[in-house]
Amino acid sequence: MKIQVYACHEGVQESLLREWVNHGHEVYLTEGVTQWDEKRAAIADGVKREWPSDPDVIWVGSPQDVGQALKYKWSKFKPGVPLVLTHWWIPSIKRFAGTVYKFAHQVSVCEWGREYLIDHWKMDSAVMYCPVDPDIFTLREEAPDPKRVICVGNHFPSRSIMGWEYLEIIMAKVYEKDPEVHFEFLGVNPEINPDNYPNVSTRSLPQNEMPDYQAQARCVVITTTFNLIPHSLLGAMALGRNIVAFDLPSLHEVIEHGKSGYLIPQYDTDAFAEQILELTNSPVDPEVGRKGRENVLAKCDYRLVASQYEEFFANVVK
Repeated sequence: MKIQVYACHEGVQESLLREWVNHGHEVYLTEGVTQWDEKRAAIADGVKREWPSDPDVIWVGSPQDVGQALKYKWSKFKPGVPLVLTHWWIPSIKRFAGTVYKFAHQVSVCEWGREYLIDHWKMDSAVMYCPVDPDIFTLREEAPDPKRVICVGNHFPSRSIMGWEYLEIIMAKVYEKDPEVHFEFLGVNPEINPDNYPNVSTRSLPQNEMPDYQAQARCVVITTTFNLIPHSLLGAMALGRNIVAFDLPSLHEVIEHGKSGYLIPQYDTDAFAEQILELTNSPVDPEVGRKGRENVLAKCDYRLVASQYEEFFANVVK
């Protein structure tokens, strides 16, 4: 099968492209609205950096790329080539987006995302979770730093869904009770000045170095207040790290509170801080991390997800 892929979310797409090449498919990487950042994820050997003349299916990850792909199809007189759109983020509710969605087959990355798409656009979708490579996100034998807390993501202060206003309060509450607990932000966060916080540092890393740093943490915190299932959360769970997150409907698909992670009532900064303090000041139950990894790999192992997409592509091509 000839699969044309529009670059959109390289840290997530990389493992799927690699697996499809290994399965004998011709994979073509196209840069439309988004450029592939090779500092974040390498392009697998065998992926072609060219525009195919006759793809069997076109896979995109944003409404803007649906528009680009439609132009490409008509310019090549290939109107029958099916488009597949994966909603890596919460589907847009803008009128333009709904019009564009009608030209593509829909994929959601969790059941809650599928319900959201139905509720807002009366469109159903397949569900395929974000892929995780268990050979990269592995359980580590070395003990993590008991006072180290990791936050993964870009531009925390400027993106409203990241919950920065709550995280600032949580960090202050934790510092007040235990000044030894340190929060490290992994990602692009130039807006955060560590000099303004007594217990904060920032670090920008390539995608392939993230797991080693996450594995050194006692826990990974997710303060997003409106989201699907962040890929950073899935990777941390595959590493066996303890997750502390605000309680979102989507997260129940991979986390059972107290058994595979910790879900805190939304906006309850006191309870959030107390959970971090408990994890950083007492022995951690290793079964919570192991169960979290088990939950994630049952749905997100990249080999499983790649096969699900292959089956879906084959069906829409028919």
